[in-house]
Amino acid sequence: MWPFTKSTEEEVKVDPTPVRQDSQPIFLEDVPPKFDNGSNKPPPPTFSVGNEIKSFLSNLTLEHFHISRIAAIPCFRDAGLSGFTCMFVFSSVLYVYHRNIRRAANWGFGGLMLGSIFGWEHCNNVRRQSQMAVRLAQQRFEAKNQQDNDK
Repeated sequence: MWPFTKSTEEEVKVDPTPVRQDSQPIFLEDVPPKFDNGSNKPPPPTFSVGNEIKSFLSNLTLEHFHISRIAAIPCFRDAGLSGFTCMFVFSSVLYVYHRNIRRAANWGFGGLMLGSIFGWEHCNNVRRQSQMAVRLAQQRFEAKNQQDNDK
């Protein structure tokens, strides 16, 4: 009871038992989307890959290629950092060894491509494994809840 309120003891009734809602979602995928961006619409009855590509390309704008959107792609940052690291190492080692800037630049570009590809694949592999672990945890959780409900 706050000292500066005018309510009395009878007006304030607090239930000491906590209320558990069984309908409360547990996983993020059980929660409805916050914003409707039109992706929940079912495909048209005459669905084809060609029509899907045409509709995708017709909705594509330059805003989709803004640096903030590209940097938000999962694994993009890790792949870029790996690629630039390989580029720096390859080009600097080859320049010190051969003293030829053209050869060092060519190998540096190759290192950029190679490092980016390996960084991208490694990051995606780690993401796939973590998603699989989440799925297994969800299945175990649901199985445990099913056993508890059967009792």
